[in-house]
Amino acid sequence: MKKFESIIEKYQERGVRIDNIEYAIESVKHGAKRDHILENLSADYRGMNLTDANGLLNELFAANGGEFKKENRGGYLYGIFCLMLGLSLGYYFYYVFTYGGRIRPITVLGGAIAFTFLGLVLTTKALLGKYRDSDEPFKD
Repeated sequence: MKKFESIIEKYQERGVRIDNIEYAIESVKHGAKRDHILENLSADYRGMNLTDANGLLNELFAANGGEFKKENRGGYLYGIFCLMLGLSLGYYFYYVFTYGGRIRPITVLGGAIAFTFLGLVLTTKALLGKYRDSDEPFKD
């Protein structure tokens, strides 16, 4: 909360209610979308204008580490999963050629290459900030 103290004081001096500021802080920490927070802050029952709400959110996101801080977790999750699967298939391919086995080595090698490549691509996109989780997870 220490990093938000100056922002709280600044907006209290402007006449913004403390419950609106606390709501905005909790929403930013939770990783809610900017549009949802703005819509709730500028609702009639909160009584905050859009200019103050936008300025408050800009400062809160800057203090918290960025607006898209929590939106690329899926890229890391899927990327690391694909890397682990690809490297496991690569090890199994090595094991089959070294000690023998009853599988089709070409299939395993193709899977190892595909999953390792996909894992590297997804992880790199997440690191560069190009991977974003969608706003509606169940939408096709």
